[in-house]
Amino acid sequence: MYHLTPQVHVPDDMLRPLSEALGLGRFTAHVEAAELLLPQLVLHERVSEVTLPPHAARVDGAAITLAVTPRRDPLLFVDVELADDADGADAIAETLYATWQNRSATRVDGVPLTEWLDARLRAYGIPDGPTGRPPLGFGRNVHQSVFPGAALARGLLTEHVPGDAVGQDVVTIVLRGTLDSDTGATLGIRRPETLNNAGQTMVAHGRGVSLIVGYAPPVENAFALAAAGILTAVAAVHRIRRQAFEALELDRAAAVETTDDARALVGQLSRRLNDLQLDLSFSVEAYADTILIPELLVESFHSSLRDVSSLADALANTSRIVERVNAVLATRRVDLETASQQYAEDRDRVLAAVIAVGSLIALPPALLLAYFGVNSSDVDSKRSILDIQHYGVAYAIAWVPFLLLIAVGLVARRRISLRLSGRTPPLPTGAPAARGRGGHGAAAGDAVR
Repeated sequence: MYHLTPQVHVPDDMLRPLSEALGLGRFTAHVEAAELLLPQLVLHERVSEVTLPPHAARVDGAAITLAVTPRRDPLLFVDVELADDADGADAIAETLYATWQNRSATRVDGVPLTEWLDARLRAYGIPDGPTGRPPLGFGRNVHQSVFPGAALARGLLTEHVPGDAVGQDVVTIVLRGTLDSDTGATLGIRRPETLNNAGQTMVAHGRGVSLIVGYAPPVENAFALAAAGILTAVAAVHRIRRQAFEALELDRAAAVETTDDARALVGQLSRRLNDLQLDLSFSVEAYADTILIPELLVESFHSSLRDVSSLADALANTSRIVERVNAVLATRRVDLETASQQYAEDRDRVLAAVIAVGSLIALPPALLLAYFGVNSSDVDSKRSILDIQHYGVAYAIAWVPFLLLIAVGLVARRRISLRLSGRTPPLPTGAPAARGRGGHGAAAGDAVR
């Protein structure tokens, strides 16, 4: 099972339940009930000519299944049948190592596997999207399940090992032949107690390989589906962390000079945060839960694989990372609100100043015009209204009250500013520290007066 990149936006009407490709038997009802949360089938084909990477065993046939998760992460199942001459622990380990480290060398009908998948997607009528879809590629995450043939299965079930140790063949297969199998230690290999019955069934797995012996094909496929969920969750954790750091880098590098710039940045960060939270919920948390397939066997395998992959710790750490992005976004929102409020206050202040200045300019002339328009003996029709010597008193009566009002307002504003700035005086330099009883510093919980 391989995680692929990038995301494939398959229309909902082209998706089918994964049970159509995997024989799940009695588990089918559970899978179909939770199909909105589980990977759904895109294509499933049986191919006759498959070439594995160098040093891998010869293959008699293979079935290729492509599925996508609810968040449109592509998931590839390659179900190969090894030839009879490869039914040994060493041959299987070499095949596992080759298809893990050199997976891109796998070919179908002489074409690289990812290119073959791209061609099949186009043949199935799956669109590339408005801007075109990049070609499929292998991600960094893979999980391999081994279902041994009859002869090897009998040997594994009858192998006796002391205590918690695991047999040499189990170590060879699960660790892909990368460590010495004669150490007699478990080497981090898990054997869930519920799934191991002496002489009948056995399950041993590490982080990337599961060895399953003695179970019927529907149970094996259910185990594979549980492993695919863990694989998808781990891949999503890597993607979420990368996107979270990209969001922080976007915030750090953004040049915010106007409120429009701040509003655009907040919009971008909000969209990224929404995607991160959705990925966290439907690509990690959903698969970290064991109740998608509520069967004891599947739950035991899922829980053991989740523990060995440290998914719970990764989920907790990733959740905190997403919270940091949310905190950055909250800070940007506060900055935007502060800038908007400051803009509104400056606008209102300018408007009030314009009205005040307009009133100051208009009212005294209005009073003077009213005075000169009165039919009175104080107004000499033969003199100009600009004759200050004759009408000085009238000008003084019209302007002096407003000038006095301005002066009083400036003095009052000055006194208010000084009173506000002096409300919380600073601590004098060299002031002694507060002390509790006995001359020592105040203990925690003591009231300092």
